[in-house]
Amino acid sequence: MATTSKNLNRLAHEKSPYLLQHADNPVDWYPWGEEAFKKAREENKMIFLSVGYSTCHWCHVMAHESFEDEKIANIMNENFVNVKVDREVQPDVDRMYMIFVQLMSGSGGWPMSVFLTPELYPVLGGTYFPPEDQYGRPGFTTVLKKMSSLWKEKGEELKKSGEDAIKTLREYSHKKITEQISQPLNIKVAHKLHDYFVRSFDDDEGGFDGKSEPKFPTPVQFHFLLRHYYYTLADLDKAEERFAIMSIQEIKGRGQTLGIDFKDCDNEAQFLKKLQNVVESRREAAEKDLNMVKFTLKKIAMGGIHDHIGNGFHRYSTDKYWHIPHFEKMLYDQAQLLKSYTEVYLITKDEYYAEVARDIIKYVERDLRDHEGAGFYSAEDADSYSNDEAKHKLEGAFAVWEASEIKEILGDKNSEIFSYHFGVEPNGNVDPRKDIQGELKNKNVLIERHTPEETAEKFQISLDEAKAILAESKEKLAKYRFEKRPKPHRDDKILTTWNGLMISALAQAYDALRDEKYLELAEGAAKFIKDRLYDPDKKKLLRSFREEPGEIDGFVDDYSNLIEGLLDLYQSTFNETYLAWAIDLQDQQIKLFYDEQGGGGFFNVGEDTKNILVRLKDDHDGAEPSSNSVSISNLIRLGHIINNADYNAKAEQTLKYFIGTLDKAPYAMPAMVASLMLHLKGIKQFIVVGPKEEAIVQQYIETIRKRFIPNKFLLQAKDDGQVLNERCEVIKSILEAGDNTPSVRICENFTCGMPIKDVHGLEEKLS
Repeated sequence: MATTSKNLNRLAHEKSPYLLQHADNPVDWYPWGEEAFKKAREENKMIFLSVGYSTCHWCHVMAHESFEDEKIANIMNENFVNVKVDREVQPDVDRMYMIFVQLMSGSGGWPMSVFLTPELYPVLGGTYFPPEDQYGRPGFTTVLKKMSSLWKEKGEELKKSGEDAIKTLREYSHKKITEQISQPLNIKVAHKLHDYFVRSFDDDEGGFDGKSEPKFPTPVQFHFLLRHYYYTLADLDKAEERFAIMSIQEIKGRGQTLGIDFKDCDNEAQFLKKLQNVVESRREAAEKDLNMVKFTLKKIAMGGIHDHIGNGFHRYSTDKYWHIPHFEKMLYDQAQLLKSYTEVYLITKDEYYAEVARDIIKYVERDLRDHEGAGFYSAEDADSYSNDEAKHKLEGAFAVWEASEIKEILGDKNSEIFSYHFGVEPNGNVDPRKDIQGELKNKNVLIERHTPEETAEKFQISLDEAKAILAESKEKLAKYRFEKRPKPHRDDKILTTWNGLMISALAQAYDALRDEKYLELAEGAAKFIKDRLYDPDKKKLLRSFREEPGEIDGFVDDYSNLIEGLLDLYQSTFNETYLAWAIDLQDQQIKLFYDEQGGGGFFNVGEDTKNILVRLKDDHDGAEPSSNSVSISNLIRLGHIINNADYNAKAEQTLKYFIGTLDKAPYAMPAMVASLMLHLKGIKQFIVVGPKEEAIVQQYIETIRKRFIPNKFLLQAKDDGQVLNERCEVIKSILEAGDNTPSVRICENFTCGMPIKDVHGLEEKLS
């Protein structure tokens, strides 16, 4: 349907790309707000709530099948007040009703479809509905008619049902208070989670859902495993140092602390054998952590979920081979995967992972950056037109290839080499079972079926020649794709929360890969948020920007993710304005969202948020880390840096609030388990003394940055510091002593070692 002034609904006045996509529907849509709720109350109508996001494939399908259909729209308009919500702009609405849908049906997803009473009580919920009945399941038309009839006949009963549903949601959100365990926080939950990931690991294709499908690249899992790897080895190194100076009786006495039961050891030989076995077992467990992550990241990078021509990663794979993706690309995926590849590079120094990290940044800078303002856009769509004359969008049209196209663009010889390497088939390489709508027939999703070495051997050419041909071929295909094919829709709203994730990832990539451009990108995004989405007088954030700042205040994840980004950006620049801003934001986050009365933890919305019936505390680490997981880490890091005991206490109390869930289901909270480990291990502060411009000081900084130390915080003591000179006791004492000799002090558990005054000594200490 063409978009004209005559057929636009009120969503045409909104800024959200998702809402604007529905502005020409015949449905009389309202945005979430009092206008819609008042109409529902005055006309005694149910509200039909539809929640999605602009790059959601199945949201597009339901829109085309149902919301663009005049007959279905008439039923909706006659019987309901219809409300559209962009879940990325209003996650509070999405989260509240998604829990209802999940509790009701056992699953969730988008589009989310919920029927509400005029009081906003949920009555019935689901996800995608086909327009008509099929496979024994009711279609959307049937559901609409049934709910309309029920409301007229049994409206009061439905209200009571909805009220009960809200009571259930409130009980769900507060149940963790009663689940708190009196036992102290300890490392056992981390070992339990490690064991879970070992059991669920797919040793053929990578990932941690067994051999099931679909497969999601879930970076919060990598985040935990890499930290468990590091802390396990660090603990073993410390233990072996202590064992060397302890008697057998002393070691036996520490058995419980070390998690070793020596009761069955009758003599010294048995004791030593058991100790050796435990140490070897734990080293093997640590190596398993790293190897599972390395293997999975390589499989993902080789798979079709990786855009080998246009760079970056698609959302997830519909099959277990990482081959056939849903083709949307999300900023939060790029940010978190960038961190994962960067961290594995730091550990292994394998250039493969660094190249993938650079590939992600290339995509984000080119396709997701607002080149005027320097913030980062949210996503690119899965669907696009296959050519300029096409009338309907197809999923993956921008990314997939027919074999004949590749041959025409690359020529006979190079196309043969390229097709062998990337699994191109004459009739397409997509399993029809993964192409429900028949949009990928005869198409190829590129997947690295062979290594460059195997490809070189197959065609009897040198490895360098094979790599050159593959690189040249990718460049030619990229040129064709960007010049000849219509680009997919880009969701050009800028979200504070996801920009925070990207700032953090870019800062870490800069530290590891030493490309000044990465730092410029991170600082540009931080400046954009401070200029456009932050009120310095109220010290409050806004959620989003599109053409102008949005009207919705920031949620807890906007604060937590941006604070994390600023802490990492400080370490990359030693610019204390980032540290000062992070402290201001942390204080504001506590004021707005921390639960002082209910046992700790952060609510997702502020106390004065309108039309949200239940304030929730997010604890699920899924596609993104939960705000509570990130907040714990932020509080620990800031608490140690500026000697703020209240920050540390709130971090510990938040962990205790969630300890029941952590103990029962750590697999749902891997980022929080990582924050628990940070709490238990403490921060390792590296304080660099001396002008940053001096060569020896630069060498100190580079020596520290090139190592993976997850509990590291790198600080510089300098006379013109705005924050640390007053709030960091160690730096204050260093500056008061007046010794500006270039050196490094390593501080743990609020105790500092002697100054290290040469690079070799620093390397020895870090080894």
